[in-house]
This record gives sequence, structure tokens and C-alpha cells, in this order.
Amino acid sequence: MKKFLIAAVLLAAATASQAQVTGNVSVTTDYRFRGISQTQKGSALQGGFDYAHKSGVYAGNWNSNVSSASYTDSVGLEHDLYGGFKKQIAKGLELDVGTYNYIYNRQDGNFNSRSNTHELYVGLASGPVSVKASQSIGDYFGLANSSGTRYLEANLNHPLSKTLALNAHVGRTMHANHSNLNYTDYRVGGTVQVAGLGVGVHYVGNTQFGSGTKAANTLNGMQLYKEAVLVSVSKSF
Repeated sequence: MKKFLIAAVLLAAATASQAQVTGNVSVTTDYRFRGISQTQKGSALQGGFDYAHKSGVYAGNWNSNVSSASYTDSVGLEHDLYGGFKKQIAKGLELDVGTYNYIYNRQDGNFNSRSNTHELYVGLASGPVSVKASQSIGDYFGLANSSGTRYLEANLNHPLSKTLALNAHVGRTMHANHSNLNYTDYRVGGTVQVAGLGVGVHYVGNTQFGSGTKAANTLNGMQLYKEAVLVSVSKSF
């Protein structure tokens, strides 16, 4: 037994030496998810941590406040859990596969909100460019009969200098069995490093937005899909 415990400790130490844990925290003037405000155009405090192993296995958690008026059976907190595997499959080309899970606190303390959403994804990255496809494995954020909803995206994170980077994104939401709700979102801007902080300024908006989608994303007369300029400040550690 003693030899087994010693071996277990040595294995854990060896595994830890090949892994890295990082954290992040940020504030933003509006939490936009796939082009839609999750905070009724209000500010958000966000943060989480990431575990990355030398083998390519990774896992993490990310959290944010959201509008309890949008997520009516929630106290206004979103908890994301994700994990996956990254591997270089060719020179300069990286494959990324995994699962992303959006979980909301209910007012009774449980986490079985009808808005909970679980997705599988696969992505490819080469230098500053990446593409990714996600698909829900259940109903999509509480929308009935929407299992299989897909999100396709392309991203650019191009460094212009040691402290300044250009960011661009375009994504397409394709609702299963609800094609009248499909739309495209985009984001463009930049991030600059100042005194150890990442300061971002981005313009976000949506196109091909039908009347049904507009109605579904209008809350108390507020159009949650309208174009906006977002400012964020983040810190990694």
C-alpha cells in the first residue's frame, strides 16, 4: 500500500508538471452572445479558469451575470463548463474538438433550467484564423423542438504589434426546425495591452434578421439585437 501511495503521488506530480492552470476576469459594457445582449444592454462582470495539459486535453469554467428577465427561471447567473482536445494535425493546422455547456442558476437553487444548452463542436485554426462548427444536443436555450441547432463561425485575431491586435468575427445561427429564426452576427474591433490589462473596443451587429427573430429578441421594448460599440477590460493570471 505504501508503494502504491508513493507511486500515486509521483504520478500526480508528473501530471501536474505537464499542465497549466490560468484564470481570467473582465468587465464589459454589454454581454453579447452571438450578437444578442444577455444583460439588457447592461454591464457584466465575467471570469473563469482554464486547465490545459501537455497532451492537448483541456477543461474550463466561465461565468457571467445575465438578465433574469431574459432567463426567467434563473437568478441571473450563467455558468459555462467546457472541455476538449487540441492537436496539431498538419504543420500550422490545429484541430479542436469538445463540448460546451451553458448552465443557469434557478431561483430554487437547482441548475436544471430549461435554458440549459449543451453543444458539441469541432474547429480548425491556422495562425490568426480559426473556424468552428457547434451543434446542440438538446433544445437550444429553451426553444422547443430545436435540438440540432448549429452555429458556424470564423474568427480573426491578428497581432498588429506586441500590444495591439485586430479582432474580427462572423457567425451564423441556424435553428433546427425554426429556420425563420436564423440570422448572422458579426464583430470587429481591436484589443490593446495597457499596464497588464487587455482593453477592447468592438462594434457588434446582426444581419438577415427576420421579423420573428426581432420579436423574439425584444424585451420590454428594448431591441437586444441592435448594433452597439462594446468596451471591455480584462486581466489574465
